[in-house]
Amino acid sequence: MMYFYVVKALFQKNPKLLIENQGILKITKNEENFRSPNEIANGYFIEFNIDSKSKFNYLKKLLSLYDLEDELVIKYDDNNVTSFKANRHVVRQKFWKGILGKLENTHLFENVNPSKDHWLSTGAGTAGVLFTMLISKNYARIELAISSYSKEQNKRYFKKLLSHKTEIEGEFGKELEWEELPDKKMSRIKIGIDQVNVFHEDTWDEMDRFFIENLPKFEKTFKPYISQLK
Repeated sequence: MMYFYVVKALFQKNPKLLIENQGILKITKNEENFRSPNEIANGYFIEFNIDSKSKFNYLKKLLSLYDLEDELVIKYDDNNVTSFKANRHVVRQKFWKGILGKLENTHLFENVNPSKDHWLSTGAGTAGVLFTMLISKNYARIELAISSYSKEQNKRYFKKLLSHKTEIEGEFGKELEWEELPDKKMSRIKIGIDQVNVFHEDTWDEMDRFFIENLPKFEKTFKPYISQLK
């Protein structure tokens, strides 16, 4: 029934998309076209009597058609499709678990558990200032997030750090992106890499190297300047 439920949900989301892609899954209003017709909605039927592997393959193609392949992961046994899980959450948690076990020369995230979110944060020693690691379909990033309750304080902290931009970047060894974000409450300073995708495990090694190589230096560079913000 899981297979039928998902096809029905996709049909309700965008019936035209499903009807116009008969090459992926046959769907018509003629019951006689099927051995075991099952109505999904509005008089439209699909074949229900198919094996588990075929169901799996149909659903993989449909999720891609609806641009949901990064949102759900399909599990099935010999008899049926058994479950759907939020793939983005599963994958993120798996990545975080891996990188947290590989970080060296920093104690920043020792007491932080793997998360289902696209970010992990930990305190930088001053209220409202956080070291953050972020992952997405497009990048991996390290940020110093300045996000206290007070916008005025955040901008003041940012400008104080910005006044040491030359020294900070010289000590870190690379240029950083400095974003005051004047229209927003927070400000941030960041470094990242593009053309990586947390949902593509073949890019995880590059993402791991980025965090392992840059996070300890990022922390070491900023800590003395953060302590002067108090």
